[in-house]
Amino acid sequence: MRNRQLLSTLALLGLAVSVGQQPITALAEEASNATKETTSETSAAAETIESTTEATTETTSESASVTESSEETAATEEEIIIDEPEDTSGQLTHTHPFPLEEFSMQGAAYQARGVNTQQAFINQVASHAKTVAQANDLYASVMIAQAIVESGWGQSTLSQAPNYNLFGIKGSYNGQSVTMKTQEYIDGKWVTVNAKFRKYPSFSESFQDNAYVLKTTSFQPGVYYYSGAWKSNTKSYKDATAWLTGRYATAPNYGTILNDVIETYNLTQYDTAGGNNGGGNNGGGNTPKPIEKTAMHRLYNPNSSEHFYTANAGEKDNLVKTGWKYEGVAWQAPKSGSPVYRLYNPNAGDHHYTLNAAEKNMLVDKGWKYEGISWYSGGEVDLLRLYNPNAKAGSHHYTANVGEKDNLVKAGWKYEGFAWNGH
Repeated sequence: MRNRQLLSTLALLGLAVSVGQQPITALAEEASNATKETTSETSAAAETIESTTEATTETTSESASVTESSEETAATEEEIIIDEPEDTSGQLTHTHPFPLEEFSMQGAAYQARGVNTQQAFINQVASHAKTVAQANDLYASVMIAQAIVESGWGQSTLSQAPNYNLFGIKGSYNGQSVTMKTQEYIDGKWVTVNAKFRKYPSFSESFQDNAYVLKTTSFQPGVYYYSGAWKSNTKSYKDATAWLTGRYATAPNYGTILNDVIETYNLTQYDTAGGNNGGGNNGGGNTPKPIEKTAMHRLYNPNSSEHFYTANAGEKDNLVKTGWKYEGVAWQAPKSGSPVYRLYNPNAGDHHYTLNAAEKNMLVDKGWKYEGISWYSGGEVDLLRLYNPNAKAGSHHYTANVGEKDNLVKAGWKYEGFAWNGH
């Protein structure tokens, strides 16, 4: 009997959100550093081939040859299939349903897809990538390239309906998952694992969830594992792909592969506000319609130190009557675009606003009350998001004023990057 101990290689990407009297932040919690271990035993029964004294020399030789061949096959082709343990801590891991070593701009994965089919896939996902990337300070070009590489141009079973998992994220999404076999390199050998993968309603949620991982993964307070891939921390998409190499994927050529895809298909066009969104233009000769805007009112509660934002003038007036201080119009919001969600924590009396549907859903699961769409994101002005680790209420603040942001950082606030756009 031979014992083999299989050491789990799952990466730690844990998140948690506190609800109650503790300081609350949806994007900065310490992940557990505990690793999981899975042990499996396999055994191989030894076969004994006996030759009688009457057997010919030829028969004995053939029997020995068969025995040697069987032992060699058992040693080289042994497959162990185990069920991956349930991840009760909520940690996230990536795996690559499409083998990265088979993906290159000259390889089989590239040649198997016609140029028109490749562009059709890009058109299918580009609008999702652009919306999510702009809302999360990420490169749409990198997200599209990752979706192409991780799913093999949308050909992996995991990426297709009804799963829509383009990035190979394990676990469950809103309680939905699908179990599939995948290869894990464990104890010096490739082992087939029955792994549980997230199942999404559409590509949109797959992009949102992947952005959530890239923006919130943290192993110590205030330090984000993928921060080197954020737009605000890089000079170009190449800095982002370099940062993802060795973190998002261990393959040393991961960044090179992504860069090749981005350059070949001109994916940087989706990184700008005016970039192609997968559709046509306005014909080039029409005068664009004026953008309808809504004033966003900013108020301050001197008792809780919370800032509050609303497009509703009546709500603003009522809050002023109850003692809130009106601080004027913070920015102008478009009347259509990407929705910004509003949530309320009944334990701390705190409001939170986010473009990220996955963050909204996670907070609701933690006990926050969803209060609907507050306003829409769009425009040339970046709203910035900060977090006060010492506050029990009003722990998040949003501003278009870079000077105000810098002063708050000097006072101990944590800058969390882009929040949404306005005018």
